[in-house]
Amino acid sequence: MKGKKEILIAILVLTSVGLFYFGFGYLKGSNLFASGRTYYAIYGNVAGINNDDPVSVNGFRIGKIRSSTLIPDEDVVVLELEVSHSGLNIPEDSRAIIANTGLLGGKEIDIEMGFSSVFLGDGDTITSGTEQDIFSSLSSSLEPFEKKALEAVVSIDSVMKLVQVVLNQKNRTNLESSMQDVAETMDNLNATSADLKSLIASESSNIKKVIENLGRVSNDFAQISDSLKDIKFNETIHRVNASLDNANAILGKINSGKGTMGKLVNNDSLYLYLESASKDLDLLLIDFKENPKRYVHFSVFGKKEKSEKK
Repeated sequence: MKGKKEILIAILVLTSVGLFYFGFGYLKGSNLFASGRTYYAIYGNVAGINNDDPVSVNGFRIGKIRSSTLIPDEDVVVLELEVSHSGLNIPEDSRAIIANTGLLGGKEIDIEMGFSSVFLGDGDTITSGTEQDIFSSLSSSLEPFEKKALEAVVSIDSVMKLVQVVLNQKNRTNLESSMQDVAETMDNLNATSADLKSLIASESSNIKKVIENLGRVSNDFAQISDSLKDIKFNETIHRVNASLDNANAILGKINSGKGTMGKLVNNDSLYLYLESASKDLDLLLIDFKENPKRYVHFSVFGKKEKSEKK
């Protein structure tokens, strides 16, 4: 009886150990009954990666990291990936990416499936890669904004320097003087406005008279316009044309030598005679001025009286 109890206890212990081993392996993602395959991936940095971290495809766990080995001569780390999913074939152009599993820094190996018709075999090396963490991704996204922010800071610095130059002691003095001039100008404008209001108020009656006069002038212009409308412009133009025709007829007669004016204009002999007579008259006047006694015999008593006295 005692031996049977010891055997039963041994079987129970072994069963418990076996159940614990299988249960622990199941919780870690290992399928102890499946025929798994092993792949290798080489990385330059495996920070945050630990043995037994999951290996997944599209978020579905297919295995785990069995081990990691440092190769000092090549400064790389080789990860041994155990894939327990028996029905999964991995194309040879697939990649094993170290990916983040959450904001708390968890890591996993994410297999990005390729499109090749040739599949990796057991013990083959899969191409490796590293996913940017959230902070690196955020830093890359913010890089353009950082550049713009830096440019804005530089612009602000330039503006501040310009403001400092503008607001130096001399410019501040000039600015204060200008502001004072502007204030005085505004005061003058206000005073002028007040004077103008006062002038308008005092001369309102005269302004009304001027407006009334303008109204009357406008009415007069309207009446003149009406009068101009009543003028028979066609008849007047006809009369003017008739007068011009008469003048043209007279000028025609003169040009043809008819009448006194025509003869005077067209007859050269008459013109020469008149010119000769004019010259003779000029000579006569000149001689008369020089020798008036030739032409005028003037005596107070006359010749007869003188002869009688004798």
